[in-house]
Amino acid sequence: MILNITYPDKKIKREIAKVVGPSFSFLERFKMKGIGCAKLQIKEASSEIQHLISANRDTAYCNLELRKNGLVVGFNSTGRIYAWCIAYHHLNIYCNGGRLSIYGNKHSLKAIPPFNGNLDKKFIGKILKIKADMRSDPY
Repeated sequence: MILNITYPDKKIKREIAKVVGPSFSFLERFKMKGIGCAKLQIKEASSEIQHLISANRDTAYCNLELRKNGLVVGFNSTGRIYAWCIAYHHLNIYCNGGRLSIYGNKHSLKAIPPFNGNLDKKFIGKILKIKADMRSDPY
């Protein structure tokens, strides 16, 4: 589900919380040593995401945020902020050759770290650990 979150709206916040769960509390964020990663440069995307970012002539960047039941991929385009919400049971994530591939529902995105940087493997490990914990816990 891709939502325009440029302007705060309680209805949109409820929809996001319904799909990916509530945000972590401050104490949980501190214990996890962060719930987000550095920005990533978008290299490829599914048609709907590509349509949104192609309107912008600048380099497209995204960021990732962990939630209790899913992952939020945020990106900007022409002054608008979009959030792609993926529940963990729909999320597939791969790291291959310095490229991060994210698949969920009917959308996909491939990103690399900007400026010849390295992927944050600890953050990817957090995503995979939380996803595995969600699969092992039936409730």
